[in-house]
Amino acid sequence: MFKDMITKWEHNYSVLLREDKRAWTKESLVGRFIQEPIGDGYAYYKIVKDNKRTVHIEVVKGLGDDWIIPYWGEKATINRLHAVLNIAMRDRVELLFGGCNNGKEVVRG
Repeated sequence: MFKDMITKWEHNYSVLLREDKRAWTKESLVGRFIQEPIGDGYAYYKIVKDNKRTVHIEVVKGLGDDWIIPYWGEKATINRLHAVLNIAMRDRVELLFGGCNNGKEVVRG
């Protein structure tokens, strides 16, 4: 039972990464995700709309503890720069540790 749950979480995370990479290749923030530290893990939010100064985000569930940032809730509009910097940090860590983007600069937007 626990093994099945872990397998499902891993599958959901791989789908999230695949969608994130697809958005990156399109040079779009829509479809990318941000992760915010909370508790003993992260809350994951997918960008669903990109505006000039803000982005609309929605929580991603099925990745483990399914944390939600209290002041954002399940859906929120946040500063676009915050999202870009969050993604940039994640992308640079991927590059540092040999991420899946073939050593290319990942940050777009």
